[in-house]
Amino acid sequence: MSTGVRTMRWLVGIGIISLIYFGWWFFANLRIGFPLLFWPLALSIGFKLLLVLHEWAHYVQVRVPVPPAYTPPVRRVDVMTTAFPGEPLDMIIHTLEAMQAIRYPHTSYLCDEGDDPVLRAACLRLGIIHVTRLVKTDAKAGNINHALQQATGEVCVVLDPDHAPTTDFLDQVMPYFEDERIGFVQVVQAYSNQAESLVARAAAEQTYHFYGPLMMGMNGYGTVQAIGANCTFRRAALDSIGGHAVGLTEDMHTAMCLHAAGWRSVYVPEIVSRGLVPASLAAFYSQQLKWSRGAFDLLFRVYPKLFTRFTWSQRIHYLVLPLYFFSGVIALLDLSIPLVSLGISQFPWLVSLNALIRHAFPLLGMALLIRFYAQRWMREPGEGGLHLAGGFLLVGTWWVYTLGFLYAVLGIQVPYLPTPKVGRKYNEWALALPNILFALLLLAACVHSQLVDATGYATSQYIITMMVVSVASAGVLLAATVMGLHRTVFHFMRELAKLPFRGMAMGLHRLQNKLGRLLAGSVSMYSLLIALIGVSSVFFFTYRQQQWLLQVPPEWLLNGGGNETHIGREATPTVDSDTEASTKWKIGLPFNSFQTSTINALTLPAIDPATRLPLQVYKLASKHQIMMITWTVSAQELQNANYWPQLVRQLMVVPGPLLLRPLLQSPSPDRYRRDWALMASTFRAAKVPNVLWVWTPEAADPLLKKFPGVANVNWMATPLVADTLSISFAELRRHLVSNLVNQVPVLLLAPPATGKLSTIANRIAWQYPEIKIVVFAAPKPSISTSPITLNSTNRSFN
Repeated sequence: MSTGVRTMRWLVGIGIISLIYFGWWFFANLRIGFPLLFWPLALSIGFKLLLVLHEWAHYVQVRVPVPPAYTPPVRRVDVMTTAFPGEPLDMIIHTLEAMQAIRYPHTSYLCDEGDDPVLRAACLRLGIIHVTRLVKTDAKAGNINHALQQATGEVCVVLDPDHAPTTDFLDQVMPYFEDERIGFVQVVQAYSNQAESLVARAAAEQTYHFYGPLMMGMNGYGTVQAIGANCTFRRAALDSIGGHAVGLTEDMHTAMCLHAAGWRSVYVPEIVSRGLVPASLAAFYSQQLKWSRGAFDLLFRVYPKLFTRFTWSQRIHYLVLPLYFFSGVIALLDLSIPLVSLGISQFPWLVSLNALIRHAFPLLGMALLIRFYAQRWMREPGEGGLHLAGGFLLVGTWWVYTLGFLYAVLGIQVPYLPTPKVGRKYNEWALALPNILFALLLLAACVHSQLVDATGYATSQYIITMMVVSVASAGVLLAATVMGLHRTVFHFMRELAKLPFRGMAMGLHRLQNKLGRLLAGSVSMYSLLIALIGVSSVFFFTYRQQQWLLQVPPEWLLNGGGNETHIGREATPTVDSDTEASTKWKIGLPFNSFQTSTINALTLPAIDPATRLPLQVYKLASKHQIMMITWTVSAQELQNANYWPQLVRQLMVVPGPLLLRPLLQSPSPDRYRRDWALMASTFRAAKVPNVLWVWTPEAADPLLKKFPGVANVNWMATPLVADTLSISFAELRRHLVSNLVNQVPVLLLAPPATGKLSTIANRIAWQYPEIKIVVFAAPKPSISTSPITLNSTNRSFN
């Protein structure tokens, strides 16, 4: 085992720990927001984790084959390429000339579907056997199989007409056929036209990892993939499965049949030919539609038939490999989730951005580090880097992959056509329209979310998160669009060369290339880069936005999620002293990191917003203790237009989350709802992040006519034992409408209790799982307290 593989296994081990850490955090407490958005998000995250594990599994099994030490005997070899009407004749003739230049003894064939006279003459000149057919069935596979009926070699090489082999092509692959169990040998598929366009560069980037560490990992598992170009087959192996398999992805189909028949495969990581990568969106999308449709067809219709004949590694390989094209459906989900979320003001995952960074960053950092380290096995020096262009193009191909999936499910046929070999020099606006329209919809959703916020200010952090995701997604789609604007990009680069800052642009480009080469060969530098990103993220989200993070309530307080029951205690009001009045309260650590903060319930007869709040509120809040303030708002105060705006200015500077439980003295249910909505909308308009509303149903309102609506209520408070003012929880359960308890978490106002309060709270929540907070009243020495009883069950907790 090489040192590189040993180091990779250590890195992957740490990566798996970080993946388990993230997965445990995500699935142990799902934090479900809007279910119809959450479960697609969960599917997307699960799919990405699966692909990450698939990559890592190959990285730890990288194997470079070793040829025999002796010189093997010469075998009879047939070298074949194909020609299809409409393909450039110069390109095909160039490949024919390169075929004849191969040093190893061989016989060359051209499988010409069009029986072109120019190609026939070229074959006659070069000494190549020209083969054509009258009945043109099974596309490329049928063309090759027809030529195989005339060929007599022990080994058969299949080349694409755009892939010109080097003179030592067969010298590199033939030694491995000394093992009679080897059915085919695959070599690297490299390209010569990456610089032709942005599409060509991006399409080539998507292949670097596949033909580097991934295929070398397949060597270790016995799952090497046959590629339609540059693959060398043992003739006996092809004959054993009835010839080259047919289909849109005939190469993958052939490899599946050979592996199912027990033949082994080898990947030789040597560049012994160069071809053409698609240089336009039309060519790339045509290729990817054909591949995705064919791959899903193999998964749905061929894989089940061959399953029992595969080894376990081959079963997993041929199950996961076609799922690469399912990334189109996943990308569609990723783009649709923020769009729908901002459109309907519902949020899939109730988690703060701070918590997401804290739990996901270790996995993200290790994934980047592992991927960068795997670049040591790439085949050419220029293949290192972030490969952003390939990623942008992959996301921009979402609609093509989605069509391929739907076509496979519905059985819609896609004609087998060779990938266009000539790039386009004009702008491909029509093919970019799906990405342009989706980008505009995402940006419009961001504007809409700012104009209409129906969920309340308490969820504004989720709006910001969805807006960030939407803007980033729109940027990626527009970047993929730019790749298809060939003429515009050409003119831009030409004008850039004339501008005064051309030297600076070229200098940055050279610096980027030098850093890319340096980083591609240095794990320590990548580790430093990731560390710098982490420090920058922490700085940005804590220091620069400290005031916001300090005031945003923790996740459980926002949604009542989780299985924990939180405890609150009644706080006794104190009189402010002169010393306290001069105290300046410092803001401490973010409340997001305190998942079990103490809740102090403070009851005030009234709040005069024109004067300072009691310093007790600031004092307790500065100790990371959440405050719940109960006070009565008289009818006269409700009629005062300045009451709520003045109160906003008082409460928004409190250094921590606040649960506000106002008791409105409104004359009627309709007026009550209007007064409550006015109160909530005033705070919402002021973007106050730290306030949550607690509503208490009244005994005189058993049908909950005063309920202000889910958008204006975060918690519902009710006492355990009914009194003359409030409805008991048992009564509340009987009178609930529209599953209110399932939409609004419940805060229980409990009488004084002796014993361990956490035990009592947990036993209450066990009987009533809707209850997420239990606030115990302070003992009053002058009044005898009764034991807490759960709904007449005679269960005493004294």
